[in-house]
Amino acid sequence: MKILVMMFLFINFLYAQGFSTRYDVNVGMFGRVGYADLTLKENAESYELKLVAKTVDVAAFLLNNRVEIFISKGKIVNGKYIPDTFIKTKTKTRSNKVQSYYFNHEEKEITFVEEKTNLVSQTDFNPSTFEFTTRDVKESSKEEITLDDYIADDVLSSYLNTKSSCIDGQKSYNLFAIGAHNDENRVMLSCLDDTKKEATALLFSDGVKNIYNLHVEPMDKDETTVDVLVAYDNDGLLKEAVMDEVFWIGKITAKRVYHKISRK
Repeated sequence: MKILVMMFLFINFLYAQGFSTRYDVNVGMFGRVGYADLTLKENAESYELKLVAKTVDVAAFLLNNRVEIFISKGKIVNGKYIPDTFIKTKTKTRSNKVQSYYFNHEEKEITFVEEKTNLVSQTDFNPSTFEFTTRDVKESSKEEITLDDYIADDVLSSYLNTKSSCIDGQKSYNLFAIGAHNDENRVMLSCLDDTKKEATALLFSDGVKNIYNLHVEPMDKDETTVDVLVAYDNDGLLKEAVMDEVFWIGKITAKRVYHKISRK
């Protein structure tokens, strides 16, 4: 799910004051497995970017109705998006986990709060009736710590601050942000051009302008490195994404099906 979430974030916000976009996610052998809604609200001083990713049909059944929500809120100072809070919520049928990051940029500190709730089945025995009954019991926990390392961006604000494109001559971007693989800058976005771009363009529909390769190295060296192709349309916004064949399930694609943008 993390890789799919990152597909939706490669957007050029240079002219966008706000927008609402939906992407459908399809997997080769399963068809449509989910969708993601991405919305941006901003004014001259503050912003809020929200991404909601949901599973549907068979995928929802297999993943226990999994829903992930990412929210970044903060200030806009001299055109730069500076997060105050970043919240990740993961909800399943019987569990909920909320991870909140609070930025103190002056002290260069980040406070991390994790709250978990789980429904656990508990069986009780009634000696008078010799019957067993089962009920759900809610178990909750909360942990608060100060992170060892200070990082100025979260994964959403980081992309809001990436206003360069292939045209600007910068051919790759390293990502170092809360909410992404960040211990060794293991996420890189590279611009495709010339013959590589021409060959890759055949994978997408018409109207594609720039194409990038999202290269994600795994935290565990025994896992496989992932590459995702992301295509921008002519107005500089993400249109489609393709992840190559994954084991036996097939190709994973994301395609924009709804898009409304407001201009400054």
